[in-house]
Amino acid sequence: MQIEIEKDTSKKVNEASKLLGLEKSEIINRAIVVYLDNLSKYLDLKHEMKEWDALSDEALINFEKSL
Repeated sequence: MQIEIEKDTSKKVNEASKLLGLEKSEIINRAIVVYLDNLSKYLDLKHEMKEWDALSDEALINFEKSL
């Protein structure tokens, strides 16, 4: 698979490759893996917050009924 990246990003990849002594493809693969892992964690947190919000709404309704 080939993906085209922006000039600025390519420059940063080249710099990182030189500094770390890794192939550019390795830098890009690692960056994608980290990004996808963070995205997955973000989506899990978003789902959990939605569940907590629903529980909070339910608790508020129950509290109002008890008044």
